[in-house]
Amino acid sequence: MDRDAELLQRCLEGDRETLREIIQRYEVMVYNLSYQMLHNEEDAKDAAQESFLNLFESLPYFRGECSLKTWLYRIVSSQCIARSRRRRRCRKREAPSEQFREIPDSGPSALEQMEKQETHNLLHRAVDELPEKYRIIIVLYYFQDLSYEQIADILLLPIGTVKVRLFRARKMLEKKLKKVLK
Repeated sequence: MDRDAELLQRCLEGDRETLREIIQRYEVMVYNLSYQMLHNEEDAKDAAQESFLNLFESLPYFRGECSLKTWLYRIVSSQCIARSRRRRRCRKREAPSEQFREIPDSGPSALEQMEKQETHNLLHRAVDELPEKYRIIIVLYYFQDLSYEQIADILLLPIGTVKVRLFRARKMLEKKLKKVLK
């Protein structure tokens, strides 16, 4: 029995300490994915917390058809998509300078840092403007470094669909960035 299966079994038996262990094991992954999808620290923290709550509430329904990590990616992705939709309906988007943060590198000059930050902001704005079904694939593939197979498992899609959406997302990004960089 692998470690995740053991943790799940102990949770189902009512071991509360195991819940803490699952959170510690996956909190960085969950927060990073949330932040990469939402681009807002507070929203990412809330989404991460809600994702763990959803995980623990739905533990009795886990069928074991995928790993705990894959299942958690699904929960976080769904949580972020729902939160993103609510946020778009409820308030205006934040200014890009507030929305995207990057820790400056101590090596390059101030001008190089500004150029790097601007490129970073342009890319993230372009990704953020993609339709959700394409944006999630870009985030999982490039920012979370997941394989086609893992993304297919998380999103419950055929691998061919993942590849096609990634291809289309790249084309959309290329088109958006060409317009901006001209």
